[in-house]
Amino acid sequence: MKAGNVVLVGRPNAGKSTLINALVEKKISIVSPKPQTTRKVICGYWWNEEAQIIFWDTPGIFTKAKDLIAKKINLLPGLSLENADVIVYLIDKTRSRGDEENRILGMVRNVPKPKILVINKIDIKEPDYTYEYKFLKEEFDEWQEISALKKINLKPLLEKIIRFLPEGEPLFDSQKIGAFPGNLTPEEFVAEVIREKAFLVLRQELPYTLTVITEKIEEKEDKKQNPIFYISAKILTTSRHYKKMIIGRGGKTIKEIGTLARKELELITNQKVYLDLEVVADPHWPEKFL
Repeated sequence: MKAGNVVLVGRPNAGKSTLINALVEKKISIVSPKPQTTRKVICGYWWNEEAQIIFWDTPGIFTKAKDLIAKKINLLPGLSLENADVIVYLIDKTRSRGDEENRILGMVRNVPKPKILVINKIDIKEPDYTYEYKFLKEEFDEWQEISALKKINLKPLLEKIIRFLPEGEPLFDSQKIGAFPGNLTPEEFVAEVIREKAFLVLRQELPYTLTVITEKIEEKEDKKQNPIFYISAKILTTSRHYKKMIIGRGGKTIKEIGTLARKELELITNQKVYLDLEVVADPHWPEKFL
């Protein structure tokens, strides 16, 4: 059997989370158009009769990492590369090269593992900076053009990844992969879903001031004795000013975040969900929870 760890690296918003969700055909990593969406190294499982892959989604690198969140995030891709059997270096062809790209490339060059260069977002015609990256093909063992969002050319990418995997024993028991096929606990996964919806609803600057902590997940019965998940969670932000913005006038904003999160959790669990959200101002949460 071919089996190994495949680490996805790339600059923020290159499409790593979208790609890993498409490859494992299940949502294991949250997605938004804003940087710092991925803050942890998250894994997902793929397998067939001949191969097993553990895909690792890493955060992007921030060259201007002034805050504690960005500084901690910047350490994760380098640590993940040490355990890779294959490295997939994802490039967003709609963006010109920059300092972030150069820093990631420097990290990848120093790891003596098989490397695949992947050009993402081929479904977008303009802008197209593919020409700025073509020289890299000589440094990589393989390359592939894809659209993670439209799921274009994912099969040939998988075939190339499998070709470079080492032969060995299975890495996991596929019969024991649960509803959330990743390394997050149910509490962590719920918190990530809520955080994703907050990123999508809130203004540009607000997402970087918040995190989500799941306090309780209980299976109960509603008035008709139907099973229901009761979930309580806190959205932590750094100031009372931001707390007011997250709640919104008359609670409108927090209600929208909660509704979006609840609907997605009901789709994932195939069960009714009651979501109780509280917003708390804590200027020290990055030191406590990252």
